[in-house]
Amino acid sequence: MADRAPSGAWPSRYELLDGLRGIAALTVVLHHLGVIEAGHFAVLVFFVISGYCITASAESSRRNGLGFGRFMLRRVTRIYPPYLLAILFYSASRAVKALTGGHNDLNRPLLDWVQNLTLTQWVSSIWHPLTWPSDNPHLFVSAFWSLNYEEQFYLIVAIGLALAAAVRVPLIASSLLLAGAGLAWNWIIPGSRVYGMFIEYWAHFALGSCLYFVLCVYTGRRSRLLFLGAVLLLAVACLTRILPWTTTALQDLRSMVELSFLSAVTLGLFWLRPLSKRISDSALWRPVAWLGAISYSLYLIHQFNLTLATAIAGHMLPGSSPHFLLIAATIAVHIALAAGFWYLCERPFLNSHRAVVPPPLRAAAEAPRVA
Repeated sequence: MADRAPSGAWPSRYELLDGLRGIAALTVVLHHLGVIEAGHFAVLVFFVISGYCITASAESSRRNGLGFGRFMLRRVTRIYPPYLLAILFYSASRAVKALTGGHNDLNRPLLDWVQNLTLTQWVSSIWHPLTWPSDNPHLFVSAFWSLNYEEQFYLIVAIGLALAAAVRVPLIASSLLLAGAGLAWNWIIPGSRVYGMFIEYWAHFALGSCLYFVLCVYTGRRSRLLFLGAVLLLAVACLTRILPWTTTALQDLRSMVELSFLSAVTLGLFWLRPLSKRISDSALWRPVAWLGAISYSLYLIHQFNLTLATAIAGHMLPGSSPHFLLIAATIAVHIALAAGFWYLCERPFLNSHRAVVPPPLRAAAEAPRVA
């Protein structure tokens, strides 16, 4: 029998996350267009959203008697087909580039192809740590670094789900245990080195995971006050290490900067929960939510189409157009390409095929989100 929802629990469907995902994806595009330098932090917001949504999916699987295999099958069939089709799109675009006299980006070692087709580019970082995860030379597209961590996060959650079924270990217990291990790792190695392993970003995902639990499962006043206090304490502890701010803090103390920022994001999501439906139902928010529905496609294909999108936008406008209009037109082209890719290459693989009509308000627990 399915567990009864606890008193005071919010529905697991957090509508506002769709639009937030769209804003984060658009921020990554603006970062790669050179408009703002905030792409990395936008990806971290994806991690918090994934922490919430995938934990919600795992709890649903547990309540409905679905184990490790069914959970992972849903996740794999959700993330991999669009990703592999994006690799095919990338290969086609690089082939055209090579045939028109450009550098042949497809001339890569076999190992690079194997790793990119299996999302295991991170394995090479274990022996050759990097300053930034996007610096991994084995990545075909540097933006795909976050999918390496998403993939590992799914696997760890699935193992927690199996433990919950086999030995009655609550999912929150495994989440908190690994969150503690992740925080210890981040405190000891706060920046400058990444090895590609999930432990480096588990605390980031765990913020979203714990947010789900206090909003939807452990909803008592004491639990919520304990959560708020713990997140505030994390923010203060991280800030004590990065203040006073220096120009090298973002690199040398990157985890501390990230976790202080995500603590604020998590607290904001906690307090915004009562307003979620009202905001998501507003006319102003619907386009943002629609952008969130195609955000995975936008994330997957935008970076290797920067030149193409800029060229198309340039042809759409007169040569004397202001720069901001060129940027706006370029963004519109990226969104149009992503919408087409979503319809042809992502929508067919949405679980339960629920996105038959405009899907902005349906995709939160289904999306594998990145950055």
